[in-house]
Amino acid sequence: MLANLTIKNLATVESLEIDFGPGLNTVTGETGTGKSVILGAVQIVLGERAEKTLIRQGREQCEITACFDLNHCPPPLRDGIEELLEHGGLPAGEDGELLLRRVVTPAASRCYVNAVPTPLRVMKELGDRLVDIHGPHDHQSLLSRACQLSLLDTFAGHKDMLDRCSDRWNAIRQRETNLRALEADNPSPAECEFLRHQLDEIDRAALNSDEEDELVEKHRLASHSRRLMELAGTTADGLCEADGSIVDALAAPIRSLQEMADIGGERAMRFAAELEAVVETIQDLAHDLTGFAESVDCDAEAFAVMEDRLALIHELKRKYRGDIQTILDQAEDMRRRLETAENREAAIRAAGQALAAARSEHQAVCRQLHQNRTEQATALARKISGKLTALGFASNRFVIDIHTVACGPTGEDRVEFMFAPNPGQPLMPLKKIASSGEMARVMLAVKTVLAAADPVPLLIFDEVDSNVGGRVADRVAEELASVAHDHQVLCITHLPQIAAVGSTHFQVGKRVVDNTTLTSMTRLTPNERVDELVRMMGGADSANARAHAEEMLTPTKNT
Repeated sequence: MLANLTIKNLATVESLEIDFGPGLNTVTGETGTGKSVILGAVQIVLGERAEKTLIRQGREQCEITACFDLNHCPPPLRDGIEELLEHGGLPAGEDGELLLRRVVTPAASRCYVNAVPTPLRVMKELGDRLVDIHGPHDHQSLLSRACQLSLLDTFAGHKDMLDRCSDRWNAIRQRETNLRALEADNPSPAECEFLRHQLDEIDRAALNSDEEDELVEKHRLASHSRRLMELAGTTADGLCEADGSIVDALAAPIRSLQEMADIGGERAMRFAAELEAVVETIQDLAHDLTGFAESVDCDAEAFAVMEDRLALIHELKRKYRGDIQTILDQAEDMRRRLETAENREAAIRAAGQALAAARSEHQAVCRQLHQNRTEQATALARKISGKLTALGFASNRFVIDIHTVACGPTGEDRVEFMFAPNPGQPLMPLKKIASSGEMARVMLAVKTVLAAADPVPLLIFDEVDSNVGGRVADRVAEELASVAHDHQVLCITHLPQIAAVGSTHFQVGKRVVDNTTLTSMTRLTPNERVDELVRMMGGADSANARAHAEEMLTPTKNT
């Protein structure tokens, strides 16, 4: 429900904070006091267009904040709002609250959800889920054929059937995609022959994704093998093989150190051991050099094989425009395409059969939906017409017209609510009805019939009492009170009968301060409600008038 509305610098409102109650909230006041400003504030904070002319004169911006309490909303609605917030990267509110704020300047407007900036479309989507506004200049969802279909389905209570219909439709789309993919991936016989040639070429090459780097290194060494062998051999000889080598030159120092060891004890022995270790290291190095020379020795035939292999790899890389792994991946794709082509007719036949089966299953669900909707449309129209009779349309006709159209995710039906308010008038779509008062009462009738199943928590009615009086006014009041059992309702009214049944009663007033007009909205006490009803009845403030007002308030006196 809408718990609080704060308005700053909007038209004739300088600063206003309103705490709404559950059930039916009625708003009354003299004509021209600014009741439309309050309604406009709600529309702006829910994402409707905000004109810069609405900013209070002399102020740089206006600001509207609405605080919704989601704790008592139906779980599907609450879950849907939480999912929308999560999808938009917005935080959940504290203690089940949802805070919508909009700041309007002459240049632009900024929207915030739970204090985080957000696009206007997100604000509007949240507003559509939380509030239905019915009156002049509003976006009346009841005029939408999609909404009318949804209302009929809600009344019929066949959600499971709708889910099956949507699932079958999604299966059709998926199988159509599969079939198109099979038909598109259709190489010609010449293309297949070329693919086989390429695949054979790659397979014969027996490529390994790790071989190129190793082969390049071997080729580099082999191409310099003679020089490497010469350098390794010369170095090994100089170290320990040739006469006058380093090892030979160290023989005399070793003998001297050995003699020192015999004389000088343990310390001198360490010198001899260290030099002997140096000699062993030199000998090991010479041995490794000899082994290296043998490893790089490459005969002409082996070198030619190596060069041919490298040339083949380079040619395949150039031809297939990638490294070895890319070539191998292309080969797998060629293999898949050839296998698909070989089995294409069978695959297309199977895909076509699967698509036909999905369409048949979807059509069966569509037929069930159509039959159920046709039966329930008569019952729903009868109930709505009965409510409209009580609301002042004594000889109305209300019909739910169902036309069969192309199948889709919601079935094969197009629904149109048709209404003739008065005798002699032809049935016409609701969108053709000009009177906002008539439209508001139609919505009231629909909402009353569907109150238990309607997920929108807040309904706002403006001019629902247009051209209404007497007993019809009493029935309108009764219907509003009935809807308020399952919804929070905000009703702007000129009728004392409606004002009297409200759980909470607000009065909008206007005063002039320092040559400036200011609009206020006050929650009335029980005694103040009596005064306001007397004013609305147009009588003098007499004992009889006050007694009548008190009698009207008796059922709600404790509020």
